[in-house]
Amino acid sequence: MAKSYTKKYEVNYHDSSYKLKCKLSSIVNFLCDVGTNQSEVLGDTIEEMMAKNYAWVFYKYDISMYKYPSYRDVISITTEPIGFNKFYAYRKYYIRSEEGELLGEAVALFFLINLKRRRPMRIPQEQYELYGADDGMNRNIDMKEIRNVEKEDYHKEFNIRYSDIDSNGHVNNVNYLEWAIESVPMEVVKDYEIKELKIIFEKETTYGDTVHVSATLIKEENERLITVHSIKNNEGKEVTKLEATWERE
Repeated sequence: MAKSYTKKYEVNYHDSSYKLKCKLSSIVNFLCDVGTNQSEVLGDTIEEMMAKNYAWVFYKYDISMYKYPSYRDVISITTEPIGFNKFYAYRKYYIRSEEGELLGEAVALFFLINLKRRRPMRIPQEQYELYGADDGMNRNIDMKEIRNVEKEDYHKEFNIRYSDIDSNGHVNNVNYLEWAIESVPMEVVKDYEIKELKIIFEKETTYGDTVHVSATLIKEENERLITVHSIKNNEGKEVTKLEATWERE
């Protein structure tokens, strides 16, 4: 049986939007942190993994938020591996209030990559044993498809800074979400909040690159908005795709 792990987080001021609600980018940072913490507790530290020349990297996220916590709230996030299969693995996350209310859920797909070759590698048996995962998938994981950007309603460009780079030598995945949000009109950000997010990280980007973020805005009958985003590198190759569902607050 896979091992679960729970950690508490306080929503600090720097985690909050101007509305004093927790930013989705902060939620994603918490998700990254709780998985890393589980690995550390189990004895699989970042330093040891780097010494072995491999690292877990996010490939895909599906996030559903039912209610955003506010500034100073304390939340708990529980994570557990839910499937290993040769080159990739899935994690499930549950976000809860102090009272136990389910605020959100997420599923993430990871690849284990060889840091020298920058390519996926077979998951060693020791990783299965460490996380208590079975040899193979024991459940069907349904992660939704992301639409393509049909037309560019909005766009922005961003230069990648030193501070955008993580220990794996590429842009931290939270930056892509922040760039996507920056590419939509301010009235959307002010009047709506993201209830569902789907994101695929297709290629790495590194320091010195410039990324071009395209956005399509789709209005639905029930006052929901869908934004679809494509992020491309200097060469015009798509590095990340996102789709967000927004609901009026």
